[in-house]
Amino acid sequence: MVHDLGLAVSITDQPPYERDGTRRYMAPEMLLGKPDYDAMVDMWSLGCVMAELLTGKPLFYGEDDSEVLRRIFSVLGVLGQRTWPTFKSLPLAGTVVLPPVRHRNRLRQLLPKERLSADGFDVLKRLLSCNADKRPSASASLRSPWFTIDIDSTASVSPAAAAAKKVQ
Repeated sequence: MVHDLGLAVSITDQPPYERDGTRRYMAPEMLLGKPDYDAMVDMWSLGCVMAELLTGKPLFYGEDDSEVLRRIFSVLGVLGQRTWPTFKSLPLAGTVVLPPVRHRNRLRQLLPKERLSADGFDVLKRLLSCNADKRPSASASLRSPWFTIDIDSTASVSPAAAAAKKVQ
């Protein structure tokens, strides 16, 4: 996997930011013309990278913005007014052709429990919420049990490292 961080900007830079970036990591609201950039856009991108690390391929690959949006909706489902109330207020929302058949979120099918625990899936599912108001901040994500519960920390280290840890 190759990741291009050449378009990264400092959080201390003052908005507005230009709409740059790799489209497969771009939040749906940015693809739909949201003019201002915020931290929740970055949280979406973190979710995309997390999913890619787990699957070995980009989750929302597309040649253009429309194709990426179609892929997002095919995985996460088409959201309604109740689940994504700001959708219709986005500048390009009227240009999007929504799938004719609505379905539920299919993210768990792509990442079964054998690959991602329930706690890890909860983090990913919240990061990949189309409704930015539902996405967790970085600090809230890090407070998730997936990051805070110490599950046999010696299980993934070498026997020598585990022995050294016991001596301490």
